[in-house]
Amino acid sequence: MRIDGPVVVAVDGTDRSTATLRWAAGAAVRRETRLVVAHVVSPPVGPWMWAGVPAVPVDEESLLRELRAACTAVAEAHPGLRVEGVLLHGPTVPTLTRFSADAQLLVAGTRHDGAAVLTIGTALSWRARCPVALVRGGVRAPEGPVVVGVDGTPGSWLAAGLAAREARRLGRALHVLHACRPGEDDEGRSIALDVAAALAQTYPDLEVRTLLADGDPVPCLVAASRTAGLLVVGAHRWRRTRGRLVGRRVAPRAACPVLVVRDEVL
Repeated sequence: MRIDGPVVVAVDGTDRSTATLRWAAGAAVRRETRLVVAHVVSPPVGPWMWAGVPAVPVDEESLLRELRAACTAVAEAHPGLRVEGVLLHGPTVPTLTRFSADAQLLVAGTRHDGAAVLTIGTALSWRARCPVALVRGGVRAPEGPVVVGVDGTPGSWLAAGLAAREARRLGRALHVLHACRPGEDDEGRSIALDVAAALAQTYPDLEVRTLLADGDPVPCLVAASRTAGLLVVGAHRWRRTRGRLVGRRVAPRAACPVLVVRDEVL
C-alpha cells in the first residue's frame, strides 16, 4: 500500500461495473488522487483445454476501446480528475493483489443476492495489499453516517481510524458499533467507548457516536448498513463470530458500500 498511491477500480465490462466505477471516481476526487481503471484479461480455462481444443482468443482491441470509453466518461463527469486505463493479464485475484501494492484503495464490485459466497471482490478483501471497497451494483447508498464495527482487537482500532478519515472526507458523522450476543462476557463494549472517545478527541470537528447492540455482529452490521453511507470492517475474524471472516459475510448483504481493512497493510 502507498498512502500517496491512486485509487484502483476493477471493472469487467458488466452493468455492475458502472456503480463500482462511479463510487471509485468519487473516492479518488475526495482523496485528490488519480483513478486507475483496471480490466484483467484472465487466461482461458475450461474442459475443452483438456481435449486439445484451442480456446477462443480474447478480443483485446475491443476491450481497450471499452476501457478508453469508460475512462473518457469518468473524466468528463469529473473535470480535473486524472483517469488512466490499464489492461492487466493473468488470473484475476492474484493479478489485482499484486497491482494493489502501489494503491491506497482498491474498489471492486460484489454480488447483491444476499448469499455469503466467494466472489472476486470478497477474495480481494482479505488478500489485497491495501484497503478494499466492495460496492454492490444497483444500490445507491443513502446520505447516512459512516459506521465502523469494532470488537476490541488491534485491527478494529485501525479500521476505526480509517473510518474516521472517511467520515471527514464525506462530511458525515461516524458511528462506532459494537455487538455482542446477550449473556456473553464482553469486554469489547468498554473498548468501543474508548475508541469513540479517542476519535472524538483526535478529530474535534467530527461527530462521533457509539452504538452498543445485543446480538450477532453480522446481522447488526447489516442492519446498520441500511441507513449508512459507508460500512467499515476489519478483515480479521471477530471474536464473536466463531472464527468466520466478517467482511465476507457482511458485504453481500450490506445495503451500502463496505470498506474492508486489513491491519497488515496499514
